[in-house]
Amino acid sequence: MKKFIARLLLVACAVAACASLAAVSACSQTEEEPKKPAQATHDADTYKVTGTEDEYKWHNFVDGKCTMCDETTIFTATPVYKTDIVSTQSDTPGKVEKITYNTRSYVAEAIYADKLDGKQLPMEKTAYVYTPYGYDSADKDTKYNVLYLLHGNGGWEGLWFAFDQENPDDLTPQSEYSNDYGYGSLNVLNYLMDNELAEKTIVVTPTFYSNGYPDEYPVSNDEWRTTQYFGQELINDLMPYIAKNYNTYAEVTDDMTDEEIAAALKAARDHQGYAGLSMGSVTSFNSIWRYCLEYFAYIGSLSAGAGDDTEELIELKNTTYKDCDVKYWYASSGSFETPEGKFQPTYLSFVQQIEGMQHGSDIEAGDNCEFMVIRSTAHTFDTWVTDLYNFMQVFFKA
Repeated sequence: MKKFIARLLLVACAVAACASLAAVSACSQTEEEPKKPAQATHDADTYKVTGTEDEYKWHNFVDGKCTMCDETTIFTATPVYKTDIVSTQSDTPGKVEKITYNTRSYVAEAIYADKLDGKQLPMEKTAYVYTPYGYDSADKDTKYNVLYLLHGNGGWEGLWFAFDQENPDDLTPQSEYSNDYGYGSLNVLNYLMDNELAEKTIVVTPTFYSNGYPDEYPVSNDEWRTTQYFGQELINDLMPYIAKNYNTYAEVTDDMTDEEIAAALKAARDHQGYAGLSMGSVTSFNSIWRYCLEYFAYIGSLSAGAGDDTEELIELKNTTYKDCDVKYWYASSGSFETPEGKFQPTYLSFVQQIEGMQHGSDIEAGDNCEFMVIRSTAHTFDTWVTDLYNFMQVFFKA
C-alpha cells in the first residue's frame, strides 16, 4: 500500500513538473513574440517623429487632443462646412455694406515705373464691410477690432461673403454650399459673436486686383507682384478710410496728416488683423510680414507659404520689426493639400527662428501660433470657412 501511494506521489509530482514546464514554455513563447510597433509620436515644437531624422507629422487633433502627443487645442480639425454653424442663420445677424474708396494702382506703378516717370495711377475700388449686430455708427465710445480678409487668385472682394460677382450690389449670399463661394462665412461670424466665442469685430473684404488702366498699363490677375504691393493700398488708403468712417480703435480724422494717420493706425495694431487664403496667404507674407507688422498684430495665412523669401522675412522680423510682437499667427492647410510641402518648412522656420513664438491655442499660457491641418479637405472653402471659425476664436484676445 505504501509503495502504491509512493508511486501516486511520483506520478503527481511528474505531472506537476510537466505542467510547470509547460507554463514556463508558454510564457517564454509569449515574451518571444514580436511586439506591436508603438504608435507614432512627434515633438510638439518641431513636429519631428520620434526616432527619425527627417519625418514630420502635424498634430492629429481628435476632440481637441493630439493622438500623437499631449498637445491640446480649442481649434477643430474637422471641417465645419456641413454643420449647423455654417448653415444656420442668426436671429441677430451682423450687416454688410459695400464701400468705395480712393487708392492707386501701386503694382502698375511698379511694373511701368520707367514709362510713368513718377506719375501716379489713382483709381477707385470697392470692398465689403461686415459690422456685428448692435453696431451703432453714432456710438463713438464703443470701439471695434478690424479684420481685413482677402480672397485668393481668381476670387473677388465679395467672395468671402458668397456674393454674386455679376451682381456686386446684391448683398444676398448664395443660398447653397459651393466651393466657388464663401458660403456660410457670415453665419460663422454671427454664430461666434452671438455666443461670445469671438471678439466683436468689423470684417473688411477687399480685393488685391489692381487693373485700373487695362489699355495703357495692364496688370494680369496672375501678376505675382500684386501680393507685394497690396500692403501699400492697405496702409495708405483702405485702413485710413475704415478708421475715418467706422468706430475703430484707430483715432483718425480728415484733418490729420499722412504721418499722423500712420501713427494712429500703428498705435491701434493690437486691434487690427489680416487673413488671406491662397494668393491672399502669399500676400500675408509678401506684404504683411514684409512691411506691415507695425500695423497688424494678428495674421492668418491659409493654404500658402512665403516662397523663397522665408529667411529674408525672418530677418526683418528679428531686426526692423523686433518690437512688433505677433499676438497670434494662425497658419493652415487642408489635409489633401500636402501640408508637408512648401508651407511646412516655412511655418517651422518662422516659429523656430523668431523669438517668442509658442505653439498652441491657449492665449493665457502665452501661445501665439498654430498650424492646423483640416481633415479631408483640399484647396477649397471647406478648409477656409473652418479656418475662419478657428482663428476668430483667438484673434484680438491676447
